[in-house]
Amino acid sequence: MNFFLSTDLVIGVNEALNLNEHLLQLSVQKPGIVYDANLATNLYFQEVLRNIVLRFPNSVIYCNEFKGEPTYAHLENVAEFFRSNMPDGIVAIGGGSTLDLGKGVALLMTNTVPALSLKGFPQGVSDPLALITVPSLLGSGAEVSYNAVFIDEDAGRKLGINSRKNFPKKAVIDPQLSMTAPMESVIASAMDSLVHCVDSFGSLKHTPLSRIFSIEGFQRTFYALQQGQLDRAESRLDLAIGSVCGTVALMNSGDGPTNGFAYYLGVKHRVPHGLAGAIFLKEVMRYNHHQGYEKYALLNPMRSSPSPKEATAELLEQMDDLYRQLQIPNLLPYGYSKGDVSEFARNASEALKGSFSGNPVDFTEESARAVIFQLT
Repeated sequence: MNFFLSTDLVIGVNEALNLNEHLLQLSVQKPGIVYDANLATNLYFQEVLRNIVLRFPNSVIYCNEFKGEPTYAHLENVAEFFRSNMPDGIVAIGGGSTLDLGKGVALLMTNTVPALSLKGFPQGVSDPLALITVPSLLGSGAEVSYNAVFIDEDAGRKLGINSRKNFPKKAVIDPQLSMTAPMESVIASAMDSLVHCVDSFGSLKHTPLSRIFSIEGFQRTFYALQQGQLDRAESRLDLAIGSVCGTVALMNSGDGPTNGFAYYLGVKHRVPHGLAGAIFLKEVMRYNHHQGYEKYALLNPMRSSPSPKEATAELLEQMDDLYRQLQIPNLLPYGYSKGDVSEFARNASEALKGSFSGNPVDFTEESARAVIFQLT
């Protein structure tokens, strides 16, 4: 069994106001700051940024206005911006896409190569600048992962830059930064956590240790969503812990069909990754349950039946209720109908064989058709 954790993690209300101390601990004297444009009007973020600039007046600041997940071309442009006034450390503040952008920038500051040349799993790269990630949405887990998602526009695929050197040195999680985010974004990010937890839990590559994180992450996130009190800092802390747990579990196991479907739909229709995963999650779980997979019972802390089969059925009923509560859509709003099922399943199966192979029961193109059929 192999298990790794590589990021110093700090979680707390108002912790972002202590970023100066974290920068000094990493010996950063000239921070490069990448922040999400959505935070520009957030008064708390303005205070956080002002604190950094007062202590480090030579800070190099970039506002990320790019919509959706970043492309390699966008990463290249941002890297050129920072190369013209080279920082000695990077702070990335925002949603998962901005945190990934920060990872890419930190790596390109010490590797003067085209961004696209680092796609996939680059080898022999130099260590990046020290990176601190500060999420403003809680669910993607980008703040503690080494994966950084980037889109190759020519190929129409998400390939990313996936090097363990990408691990942030520190992740500072402050729920205060998420309080002004649109509720639909908060929910989509939380659903992303559930996808990470369920896919990693069922993955054929799971370990007893990764499952501890999968279960804890699922239960914290699911409970927070069920309660419907996401405007409370306490609920946001549960989402933060769920996000970290789900991503740590995923890194130490592997993904499954839900994450694969989400990548396919996200690229094709620019659906936010968390929402795209949510669309498929429940039906993938139901498919597995119908194929005899009963271990989802372990994710259900409120099970009333000792039977794993019945406890799994109970959990799926709770998820049906949650989907109605959160108004999670099916595929119809994206133009899909029963007549599109075979084509969707064929294309997804060809592109996502790796994700499908991680499922706890055999998952084929026919399986994909069964899941997609339920969503159209």
